[in-house]
Amino acid sequence: MKIKEISVSYIHRMKYYVLLSLIIFLASLLLSYVYPGTFQSLVLPAVQGLNQGVQNGTVKLETIPLFTNNFSVALSLFAGGVYFSIPTLYLLIYNGLVIGFTGAQLNLSYFLTYTLPHGIVELSAIVLAGATGFRITHGIITLLSGIKIKGSNKSKYFKEHGIIAIKMIIDAIVLILLVAILLLIAAYIEANLTIPIGNLILGS
Repeated sequence: MKIKEISVSYIHRMKYYVLLSLIIFLASLLLSYVYPGTFQSLVLPAVQGLNQGVQNGTVKLETIPLFTNNFSVALSLFAGGVYFSIPTLYLLIYNGLVIGFTGAQLNLSYFLTYTLPHGIVELSAIVLAGATGFRITHGIITLLSGIKIKGSNKSKYFKEHGIIAIKMIIDAIVLILLVAILLLIAAYIEANLTIPIGNLILGS
């Protein structure tokens, strides 16, 4: 099978998980942006904590610290699949709420200018990480459904379900590796390019 065919097959397998993750994330972001007051008590501590961390130096705007922080979130989204995607769902919603709330507090042009350079890559990676969690959950459900099968062919069907589940988990692992690459790129952009580009555009 050619690389192109493998890629198309992989995209076809993962597209609905990515779409689900994207819808959840964007819906949370838009809700928080349109109705920031509704979610203020929930997300304000996180926003204030981040701002204070940047000011006192505990949160460093450098490539490796930024990557480490964001990839830890991605890994939590990935691992959340083991718990039937409940943590994955929570993290997608919460991060969407935080970003939407932050955007609502700032001038839109200012927010976009200092967010988009790295944000396009970073947020895409977070959505993909959410998809890995959903894929793992599907794999676990597939395995469990194989356990429930009764009859003389139980071992055969369990093996088949197990193979399918393993392939699903491998799909998720491949995608989380891509997420790591994307987050490293995003961290480099945020640490080295976002502020200079923003200052240039806004004349700051």
